[in-house]
Amino acid sequence: MDIKNLMAQAQKMQKAIGNKIAEFEAKEFAYDYKNGSVVVNIKGDFTITKIIINKVLIDPEDANLLQEMVAEAVNAAVKGVKIDRDQIQGNVGGASIPGLF
Repeated sequence: MDIKNLMAQAQKMQKAIGNKIAEFEAKEFAYDYKNGSVVVNIKGDFTITKIIINKVLIDPEDANLLQEMVAEAVNAAVKGVKIDRDQIQGNVGGASIPGLF
């Protein structure tokens, strides 16, 4: 195999990954934290589109608990999307290419 052919294949794989990532970034995911306590809608580009808080949790006397739960829910959603995105970046057609991105 010559270097030009290898370069062409690498560019093709890089373009395929770029397309999959662009598609992934446009998708929206819903992460349910603690059985509906907080639901975070997040896009693949890590944009938070909506946060739904169970009304039972809204207690003006205990705002700290709610703030902590929302922060934990957002962090869990971001972590979940990052894991999914990393899988797309690391696998092309079943072949793992470490360090490609």
